[in-house]
Amino acid sequence: MQLPFLDGSVESNAEYESFSRRKETIQIEHREECLSYVEEVFGNDPSIRSDFIVINFFALEGWHLAELFQVKCIIAAPYFVPYSAPTSFERQFKQSFPLLYKYFQEAPTNTVCWTDIAHWMWALFMETWGSWRNDCLNLSPIPYTDPVTNLPLWHVRAESPLLLYGFSKEIVERPVPESSELEATALSCDSTLLFNSRLFCFSGSIPYSWLFPKCAAAIHHAGSGSTAAALFAGIPQVACPFLLDQFYWAERLHWLGVAPEPLKRQHLVPDVDDTLSINNAADVLLGAIRSALSPEIKAQATRIAHRLAPEDGVGEALRTLKEKVLCE
Repeated sequence: MQLPFLDGSVESNAEYESFSRRKETIQIEHREECLSYVEEVFGNDPSIRSDFIVINFFALEGWHLAELFQVKCIIAAPYFVPYSAPTSFERQFKQSFPLLYKYFQEAPTNTVCWTDIAHWMWALFMETWGSWRNDCLNLSPIPYTDPVTNLPLWHVRAESPLLLYGFSKEIVERPVPESSELEATALSCDSTLLFNSRLFCFSGSIPYSWLFPKCAAAIHHAGSGSTAAALFAGIPQVACPFLLDQFYWAERLHWLGVAPEPLKRQHLVPDVDDTLSINNAADVLLGAIRSALSPEIKAQATRIAHRLAPEDGVGEALRTLKEKVLCE
């Protein structure tokens, strides 16, 4: 038995079943693709001590694949853990896996312990991972248990995983928009929608390094990638967070002085699709854009970009990995 992921949303049965089937199909295809890529790297030769896989908190497939190919897994992310365990998690875990709970509670120093589980590793024990581990990877459905007996691996104590957090010391202390609404806002601003009359086609992701310097401001969901790209471009931002770490980044941008207060979801995607709702949302968005284009915010965005320019995040991450992993 594993811990189910509880969804509190309310939808009709037909809508929920359709969404669930589509989600399951995408999930299966994605995991097959992940397995194929990792197998290409580690599948033909035995792993060596210095091999490792680096993932972020949204790529937990990598953790299970690292276990399969017997290599280390390191978590590197430009944000703190973007989710927290359900309030009932520890109680359910203790009830479902009493011996495994004891295993983590009694863990020696510097090995995987209950603190690690409660911090972020709890997500590895969700039911959806268990079926994939068992059916596709031939692993125990429950991490840190024997695949035959389902008992904890008392004779094996894995090191506590290495977590690398980082964005920039300058920044962090030690959904599709409604087109009619954006058009209304652009007209009120006497501005031009970049994609209103011309269609730019890209294979893969849009290169923000090309796009953002052409913009007076960036309106985005406050994901870490969009946030970083706009900061490096030195342009004001308008953030409308939808989930997870996006709320943190949106607040942080406002604190830094490169964005007005974050918008609420309904300011980009009105709950009611009528003229009044769209115009009301457009007024709020218009005010945010005008605030973002103020001389103070524009100047601060430029200052932040100049301070970020000399930083080499990838190089620093590689140096840390070399020091912490390759030199062991």
